[in-house]
Amino acid sequence: MFVTLFLTVSFFIRLKLQQAGINPFTIKIFTGLAVFSGIVYVGAWRLYSVSRYFEIIYAILFTVIIIFLFAFMSIGFIELLTGFSKFTRTKLFIAIALTCILSIYSMLEAYFVRPVYINITTKKLPPEIPKIRITYLTDVHLGGVYTLKHFERVMQIVNNSKPDIFILAGDIVDGDMTSRTRELELLSSAAKKAKYGAFAVNGNHEYYHIYNMDVENIIREQNFNYLIDERFDLENLNMAVIGFDDKKFGWLRPYLKDGDENRFVLLIKHRPGLPHDAENRFDLQISGHTHNGQFWPMGYFKNISSKSTQGFSQKAGGYVYVSNGAGFNGPMMRFFAPPEVTIIDITRE
Repeated sequence: MFVTLFLTVSFFIRLKLQQAGINPFTIKIFTGLAVFSGIVYVGAWRLYSVSRYFEIIYAILFTVIIIFLFAFMSIGFIELLTGFSKFTRTKLFIAIALTCILSIYSMLEAYFVRPVYINITTKKLPPEIPKIRITYLTDVHLGGVYTLKHFERVMQIVNNSKPDIFILAGDIVDGDMTSRTRELELLSSAAKKAKYGAFAVNGNHEYYHIYNMDVENIIREQNFNYLIDERFDLENLNMAVIGFDDKKFGWLRPYLKDGDENRFVLLIKHRPGLPHDAENRFDLQISGHTHNGQFWPMGYFKNISSKSTQGFSQKAGGYVYVSNGAGFNGPMMRFFAPPEVTIIDITRE
C-alpha cells in the first residue's frame, strides 16, 4: 500500500513537471528514479534483516521516498495558494526550494536529541530517600544509518542526567548488534553508573531481525536486568519494577504482591496501552513505540490507534509517560516530533 501511494505521488509530480514544460529527458530520469526507488525499497525491506548493507539501502531509499512526499506536499500547498492556476516553472522552483527546506529541517531534527524533564511526587519513597531519578531510552533503533556519533550524543545526555535508575524501554535494537561494540560499551558504562540498577524490556523491533543473535543475552551482558514479563523488587526504594514483553498485552495482577498498595509500582511497557487491570494498581508506566508519529501530523493517528496520550498524562490512578523516542525508524528524518531522552524525577511528598 505504501509503495502504491509513493508511485501515485510520483505520477502526480511527473504530471506537474510536464505542465511546467520540463525537458522530456529529465522527466524520464525522474520517472526511472521513482520506479527504481519503489522496487528496490520493497526488496531491501524484505531483506532488511539479512545484513547491514540492506539496512542502509532501506534507510536511504525510505528517505528518498519521504523527500518525494515532501515534494508532493509542497506542490499541493503552492497550488492551493495560487488557486490551481497554470503550473509554471516558477511554481516548480518554489516547490523544489520548499522541499529542500523541509527535508533538511527534518534531517536536522532527527539528529538533535533533547532531554525532557518530568517531575512527579509520591508518598511511597522511604523517608531517607527524598528523590530518585529515572532516565529512560526508547526507540533508538540502532541499525541502518544510525551512527556512533549520534548515539554518543544520546548517551552524553543520559550520563549528564546522572540517573539512579537507567531503563531501555524497547526498540533499542534494529540491526546487527554484534558489530556495535562501542555502542554496547556506552550502554554498559551507563548501566554500571546507575545507583539502583538498569532495566530493559523488548520492543517489537527486537523481534524483527533474523540475525543469529541473542538480543536478550547481549543486553544482559551490558549490566541490564532484562525483564520479560517479570518483576524485580528494589527493597531499599520500596519499589517494584515490572517489565512487560512486547509480544503480550496482558494483565498486571500476576505480578503483584500483598502490600503493593504501599509500594511504588513502576511499569515498563514498550507499547503505551495500559494492562487490562491497571486501575489503581500502579504508580508510573513508561512507554514509547509511537515516535509521536515521527512526522506531523501522523502522531495524532498513532495516538488514536494505540489509545494513548503522547507525553505526560494521568490515567487509571497512575502517571503515564509516552516518549517520542531517541531515534528514527526507516528514514533518517523527523518532522515536528523531536527525539528525546526522558528524565523523570520522583520526589517524596
